[in-house]
Amino acid sequence: IVSPAMAEVETYYLGCLAQASYLVHYKGVGVLIDPRRDGQLYLDHLADINVRLKAVVLTHLHADFVAGHADISAATGAPVFIGKNCDARSPHCPVIEGDRLGFGDGVFLEAIETPGHTMGCITWLLTEGGTVTQAFTGDTLFVGSIGPPDLVASMGTSVEALALAMYDTVHSKLKKLPDACVVHPCHGAGSPCCSLPSDKLSSTIGEEKANNQAFILEEKPLFLSFLTKGQPSTPAYFLGCVSLNKTGPPLLAASGACQLLPLMQTAEFFHRLTNCPSLDSVYKLDTREAGDFANSHVSGFLNFPMSNKGGVNELTPDKNEMHEGNFAVWVGRMVAMDVRMFVITAPGREREVFTRLGRVGMCNNVEGILDGGFQEQMVTYTGLGVARNTRLQPSEVPKAQESGEVILDVRTRNEFVCQKNGHLAGAYSAPVFELQSLAPELRKRFPGKSFVVYCRGGFRSAVASSILQAAGFTATDVVGGYAALQQALPEQTKNFETEGFLVESTQ
Repeated sequence: IVSPAMAEVETYYLGCLAQASYLVHYKGVGVLIDPRRDGQLYLDHLADINVRLKAVVLTHLHADFVAGHADISAATGAPVFIGKNCDARSPHCPVIEGDRLGFGDGVFLEAIETPGHTMGCITWLLTEGGTVTQAFTGDTLFVGSIGPPDLVASMGTSVEALALAMYDTVHSKLKKLPDACVVHPCHGAGSPCCSLPSDKLSSTIGEEKANNQAFILEEKPLFLSFLTKGQPSTPAYFLGCVSLNKTGPPLLAASGACQLLPLMQTAEFFHRLTNCPSLDSVYKLDTREAGDFANSHVSGFLNFPMSNKGGVNELTPDKNEMHEGNFAVWVGRMVAMDVRMFVITAPGREREVFTRLGRVGMCNNVEGILDGGFQEQMVTYTGLGVARNTRLQPSEVPKAQESGEVILDVRTRNEFVCQKNGHLAGAYSAPVFELQSLAPELRKRFPGKSFVVYCRGGFRSAVASSILQAAGFTATDVVGGYAALQQALPEQTKNFETEGFLVESTQ
């Protein structure tokens, strides 16, 4: 008896984007699925295991990250395969239902069209020994959820049309796959593409039939309501990523840099910054830790700590590369794609910050990175000034409230009213995404007041407090965020009232 041929599947998981890519290989031939932009790790791995790349596949035109298909293709000669209905403009082979990528011995990947997240989505099915064993679902099917309608990548298509297409995809195609078929999505928990109830990175069709509401809801009206209600707002950088993936992003150097790293010595950095024609439209980022930023920073810079968790529930499967926090996602959410950026980071992390911004299509926005990091004595002569701020321990918050300081919860509106965790009694909801536009309301309602801000774990509050300080307010953030407040002040954090909204919010 000859055992059926078995292909190997390798997973590369990038925690800071909650993004998974896959290498399927058999007898020295491989197909790479949904690679990220800085793709030297794939090339190194292919060389280590002596695998020749046959094809690079995109399951769809991604909105939340810039893919590395163009670079990998250029480096290996492997053609790119993208769904025909994606209307991609870069060199590629358009894919339709039934197209196959073969490995030999009856092992092949077969495309099925699975529209719904976008109209061009393709799921690739791995067949071995005559059986479909694994499905690479992109953003169509996640563990415990499905991809919401992506209007950025589907311009001209309505939410209703996408939702109807997804209903057919789930109930006419995915549901018919074998129960034992392993599901490999493009994203895990924490992705900006979807709010996932599970932190697992893989599942089976049988498990999804039993636990995923999209499979359970067979009545079309209930399914459509489930898919379309309460959709998150679209991050600002999605349009730029879709555009780059559609036209083909500029090729990177083998080192992973988007271009020559724009390092600047102190004098040049601050001269270029202070002589920008419209300084107010320049984004000034300091990516050091929140504590280091609080101790001393350049006035007017905003703190986006690069190594804080930033809301991502990281997975830790073996052999997967992990990164700290989703810093780039937050920059992409809050900084317009056409804005120039000047960046200060910790010494030795200059290339990392540049690479991570490149993953969301924003490395070319970077006008300059301060070489060697922040040094207070080198900044004092710039005319911008040096600022400091205090940070509060959770136990100090009640005293701050008693002294009249205003507490701002900068989590989303849904987190603020969450019936499981609640919010701090007396706090006002001011989502970090809206904070800059809320400044006039804060001045009007709380003249002369100081603010204490908190989020879930400390990343968003670091961003928020620096935004408030740059706008002329006095603000401090709570170390450890709401999780630490719950431990220190269990009674004060059992508040579930829906009051406390400064303005109507969509977050």
